[in-house]
Amino acid sequence: MAGYNIRVPMVDVNAIGSGGGSIAWIDGAGGLRVGPHSAGSEPGPACYGRGGEDATVTDASIVLGYLDPDYFAGGTLKLQPELSFKVIEENVAKPLGLSVEEAALGIHRVMNTQMTEGIRLVSIRQGYDPRDFALLPLGGAGGIHCTSLATELGLSRIVIARHPGVLSATGLLSAVIEHEKSVAFAHRLDELSLVDVRERLGELDSGCAALMSKERVRPEETEVRYYADVCFVGQSHYLEVSFTPDDDIVEQLYSGFRDAHYRVFGHAADSPAQIVNLRAIHRSGGDTVLDEMPDAVSGGEARKGRRGIIVPGHDGRIDADVYDRELLTPNCKLSGPAVIEQSDTTTVVPPGWSIEVMEGGNILLSDEKGKA
Repeated sequence: MAGYNIRVPMVDVNAIGSGGGSIAWIDGAGGLRVGPHSAGSEPGPACYGRGGEDATVTDASIVLGYLDPDYFAGGTLKLQPELSFKVIEENVAKPLGLSVEEAALGIHRVMNTQMTEGIRLVSIRQGYDPRDFALLPLGGAGGIHCTSLATELGLSRIVIARHPGVLSATGLLSAVIEHEKSVAFAHRLDELSLVDVRERLGELDSGCAALMSKERVRPEETEVRYYADVCFVGQSHYLEVSFTPDDDIVEQLYSGFRDAHYRVFGHAADSPAQIVNLRAIHRSGGDTVLDEMPDAVSGGEARKGRRGIIVPGHDGRIDADVYDRELLTPNCKLSGPAVIEQSDTTTVVPPGWSIEVMEGGNILLSDEKGKA
């Protein structure tokens, strides 16, 4: 039976399947693995005290000193660190002949490696150098792992949003209204008729406009974008290229395709190319700047105390200053080692990283070694 490829629009998300509830286990060859099985929230990690018997990433974070058992989720859930030590010792440390601390650090290393490979999948393998970007962690555990990920990827900057634990939900609430229509349009670029292209785009625009109308979006509030899937003649795969319906469509598509081909594959021939599909996207709304976060509270002492933490590259525990993020004011500058606590996440800053609270409340972490 002949097979068919169906192009379906979807959000480009690379799911890694790792989180605080990911279970650490020993495979048949005696190697340490983390996930994809998860303890979830019920019973959850052992430290929750709800009957969990598996060692998880959150239990490892407790052993490493990253989490305050009395301030997890803003203090709404009291953790039991002795249970974390117990399950990691029984399930990981003893089978591998390691100390509990070494086993916990190993769990984090495996977890971080998995996340690093996931980031590489959506950056390097698509022709982008992650070193050209800043890392934006989100989720409750994002701040715990971010510096290890950045170091592995060669990134020197990390942006910690005001409330990273709910950043994904915030993005969903502020997302654009968008509708897309596409049509097969197999034509060589050197034989392309601009009249035919504009006629097909008009049909796509009509379909999108009807859908936007049902969303109660006025035409003047709509942004229109056009894309084409382009490949070299005889090539079995294609790349998406954006364009505008001007007289230089052919030049736009050909140069845009060759640039994309070089970025993704490292080369681009001077060969004839062809369009495979045309696509129109109508969108409206969405905020480029989120302004839902209140200013930091002032008038209190941000430093809460000190805590011993274990970080890669350093023997034993090192003393880290612990800060209440709500009391860190804009333009405040600090240095690691530090732990920054807030109700929805904890950020671990190892030695060699600087901390700067920016206007608006976001925090910029910078690798001082990377600046040199």
